[in-house]
Amino acid sequence: MITVHEYEKIFANDFEHFDELSKFVEASEFLSLGWQRNGGAFVQAKNYVGVICLPSGSQIEILPKLAAPEDKLRRLVVEMIRTLKNFPGKKFLNTELDTAKLPLYEIFIRNYLEMVLELVKRGLRSSYILREENLNFFKGKLLVNENLRRNVAHREKFFVEFDEYSLDRPEHRLIKSTLLKILHTTHEQKNFMLANRLLADFDSVEQSFNYRKDFLAVSIDRLNRDYKVVIEWTKIFLSDKSFTSFAGKSRAIALLFPMERLFEAYVAAQVQKFFADFNVKIQAKKKYLFDAPKTFGLQPDIILDDRKIIMDTKWEFKISAGDMYQMFAYAKRYDAKKIFLLCPPQVDGNFFYHAEDFTVQIFCVDLFNMETSMNNLRDLL
Repeated sequence: MITVHEYEKIFANDFEHFDELSKFVEASEFLSLGWQRNGGAFVQAKNYVGVICLPSGSQIEILPKLAAPEDKLRRLVVEMIRTLKNFPGKKFLNTELDTAKLPLYEIFIRNYLEMVLELVKRGLRSSYILREENLNFFKGKLLVNENLRRNVAHREKFFVEFDEYSLDRPEHRLIKSTLLKILHTTHEQKNFMLANRLLADFDSVEQSFNYRKDFLAVSIDRLNRDYKVVIEWTKIFLSDKSFTSFAGKSRAIALLFPMERLFEAYVAAQVQKFFADFNVKIQAKKKYLFDAPKTFGLQPDIILDDRKIIMDTKWEFKISAGDMYQMFAYAKRYDAKKIFLLCPPQVDGNFFYHAEDFTVQIFCVDLFNMETSMNNLRDLL
């Protein structure tokens, strides 16, 4: 496994599976290919964080572009993911001591295994499965035509159709296939042991030999809704789906998250927590730059409605003129007197802008000390 940060380059001469990685890049939008005069061909990370697992088993971990130790950055990414709305299984993600120093891929594996363990504890759901078999005894319904074809010389046998109460359901076959895959891809002992232990609970279940067919056969209803999140993760690990929009022909798995979205969700959650005594609105009702026709939508990330204060998050390391034009539009259309542009610590630019009837203040959020950072932000209101 290699670890890089946002916008960092991986040169062909430094990575033996560069051909596999370049094929993934050609089929997706999450990295870019380039060539440098003195270094040769390279792949450059963009503004996504997470992990890419190549068909060879090699992994590329991408962490945020922040000055901090890798284990601290991994912990931050996990905390950020937990604030995403609609992210499957986020309650199982944790930053406990036993996962603090694990690569992100191993943390995702642990997350999946914990979800399956919870499913097993609640009780795996069995159902009646319609089977056709050639048996030495009569059971169920005799399939006459097939019995004549198969058993002319074996009158002691019966080709029958019968219902069997069984765990061998499509969702269980898919989960078993995922557990088997994890056994061969994990490099972490606890993950290996937990996957091996869980396989015992699926001993009577066949593994899936047709993922697409079994996924189509899975039906989530009120009786098995506990399976919904597990199946979503199962699709991810069996390369049928990703957290991203990647769907290329490469068999790589891309568990990647846009850093802007993580930053936006994380900061919004912290503002809601530390500004609970304010009327905080997240992604408030959209207004428009023009009334007629209603075009060019404007929707700040955070509004302190009772104070006419807007907070907008930008995962950028240099403030642009476009950002300031956007803040000006917010001030006019939302009648805001104060606007805070919340940015990562390394932002480059002036920190205070004053107009005739409003101010814009750039505030660098300390992502590793949110309590102090939020308290400092409150002092500026």
